[in-house]
Amino acid sequence: MIGSLSLAHVRSLDGREFRFVPGINVIHGKNGCGKTTVLEAVHLLAQGFSFRAHDLKEVIAWNQNEMILRGSFEFDGRELARAVQVGRYKNIVKENGAQLRAVSQFFGKAPAVIMQPSDIELLRGAPEIRRRWLDEILCFRSAANAKVLRDYKRVLQQRNAWLKQYKKEGSAPGGQEIFEVLTHQLVELGAKLWAVRMNLSNEISPIITGYYRRLSGGVDTITCNYKSSILKDLDALDAAVFMDEDELEAVAAEGSPQYAPEGGDACENGAGGSNTNDAPVSEEMLRNAFTEKLAGLEFIEKLQGITMAGPHKDDLALCASGYEMRSVGSQGQCRSAAIAMRFAAVDVAARYLTKPVLLLDDIFAELDVDRRGAVASLIREKDCQVLIATPQVEELPFKADAEISLSD
Repeated sequence: MIGSLSLAHVRSLDGREFRFVPGINVIHGKNGCGKTTVLEAVHLLAQGFSFRAHDLKEVIAWNQNEMILRGSFEFDGRELARAVQVGRYKNIVKENGAQLRAVSQFFGKAPAVIMQPSDIELLRGAPEIRRRWLDEILCFRSAANAKVLRDYKRVLQQRNAWLKQYKKEGSAPGGQEIFEVLTHQLVELGAKLWAVRMNLSNEISPIITGYYRRLSGGVDTITCNYKSSILKDLDALDAAVFMDEDELEAVAAEGSPQYAPEGGDACENGAGGSNTNDAPVSEEMLRNAFTEKLAGLEFIEKLQGITMAGPHKDDLALCASGYEMRSVGSQGQCRSAAIAMRFAAVDVAARYLTKPVLLLDDIFAELDVDRRGAVASLIREKDCQVLIATPQVEELPFKADAEISLSD
């Protein structure tokens, strides 16, 4: 929960201080007055990144050299005082007076979940957008997952640099030996990342489909499955090659992740991402399949100068009536599915960390009356601290516990 916030030279806001209550806080005012900027500032202090800017320098007000953000959070009964000073050449990040290396170190203690009209891109947009969403809540579950993600991206970058150099020059530093080392590291990290992603997908798929049913009034259903070409390849592999009978029983007892192959099969599975034909997938199986995949692609990768398979190529398939929603879903269906995904993130954060701050950026304007009521009901059920940015308080489907006017 966030208690207070102060902003200096943050986009259009300067010298502003805000205090928030535990319930529903409504931030209102005319368009362009800085309502979304308040939500962005809270998200930055909570999550360690902006949902609007790739570079924090973009947040600095026009014709200013720096911006300063300060906020106090309550976390597990303790206070977290955070401050960020972003300059043109240097950033200073502090938590409870101690200096941190980067603002990203804020992540994982006082979570926040943003809902905004542009969330429709979670359905309509490229697979990268869904992977980013999946990886964010993956990090809610464990700091170890965040390390696997960082290490995988680092090795992928190094391997791509080697391949790019090889394509250009016909050789690369370290020769084939370095390439094989990088490939081995990519396989190890890729298998770990696939395992935790699929496990998370199994956890959140029934949550997403359940919320979607509520938002649609029970008249519409969707399915949600993790989609990867490497998992399709597993269909041709015999699990007995990789696990003996005792291992298979142990995996089944642990409830290991299931999978949906890439392509149309992902939309044929039942709600919740399960399929009666699914089999448990171990890291060993994934390592073997990934090794075979990369071995088969080595020649073409050296021609193209890029890694052509791995978790960085995967997607989350949300389907209606057997077809992916990114192609056939209506505006209403896609908005409902995006909101369901955000509420799933709320549940994961609450389970593994603490109840998140829920940030709503004028989301009700795009919803019909029934969906507005369903979203309002879910918000009340979550019992999270809520910050809502809206131009019209009177159109909200619930009463505010506190109002903040940016027109004052």
